[in-house]
Amino acid sequence: MAGGDVVKVAHNVQCASRNCGPLGRSRQAAVGFEEQLIEFAMALADTVDRIRSGVFHIVCLDDQGNRIASGTAFSSYGYLITNAHVARVPAGCTVWIRREGDGQNDGFKIKGQKFRFQQKSASDENNYDFSIIDLPEVTEKPGTYSFTMRSPENYRVGQIVAFLGYPLEHQNLSCHSGIISSLYRSGPVRVLQLDASVNVSNSGGPLFDIESGEVIGIITRKATGLTRIFGELREAINKNLAIVEETRKSGSITLMGIDPNAAFVASQNQMLHTISEIERQANVGIGYAFSVEHIMNDNLIHSRL
Repeated sequence: MAGGDVVKVAHNVQCASRNCGPLGRSRQAAVGFEEQLIEFAMALADTVDRIRSGVFHIVCLDDQGNRIASGTAFSSYGYLITNAHVARVPAGCTVWIRREGDGQNDGFKIKGQKFRFQQKSASDENNYDFSIIDLPEVTEKPGTYSFTMRSPENYRVGQIVAFLGYPLEHQNLSCHSGIISSLYRSGPVRVLQLDASVNVSNSGGPLFDIESGEVIGIITRKATGLTRIFGELREAINKNLAIVEETRKSGSITLMGIDPNAAFVASQNQMLHTISEIERQANVGIGYAFSVEHIMNDNLIHSRL
């Protein structure tokens, strides 16, 4: 190394230690960014601690107590809020509304038919996809946090938000954060596209401001990038099954004791199951939330704002 280079390196090291020159400014920026990350993490953690008691796990159980479907809901203005497609439970099932830490004998259970009756207002999943449910046994339980809502109209692409829910088969409450990657309208609905890990059963959960905890959106669905392909596969398989069912009406045949039609039906049904599992587990870190503006404008909620 030439003498001039030694002097230059020494000067840069000295400047860095004194926070002067390009290296020093870079060091200052790095330290500042780290401090901002720590502040953000602490702010989010504090907010989650404050609001988590208002988030519920909606679990549908069959007659044997086996889980057949699930989603997320949150308490707001005295009601339980979730997606319409989460609230559309089978009439004969048992709906178990629980929080993190609840065992089989904890939480609140209600028959599906009665649960449906307690839905006081809704908009189907092809529109605003929300359901407002009157269950004071849940929302008025001591220690339950009640969320407030605000319009996301002043939020911008790139802004950090977070959501809470019970994804997949998890019994524990999960928090995910990410940025608003896109804001747009789909028909009358304001859609927030999220660069965050949205999974099955997150549906109905609150998308909230990381500082205030106010709900700005309701998690509606995830995107796998394979939805159209899976739909086409299901359609083709169901057509095959329909054709086989028609041929079976004219009688069945066996080859070496095996019914080829029955074997084909079994294999096609297995493919449908496999497709569902792949789609369910696929996660490309993209999800969607609908603005809560339409919930806020509902007469039930508007009267309590």
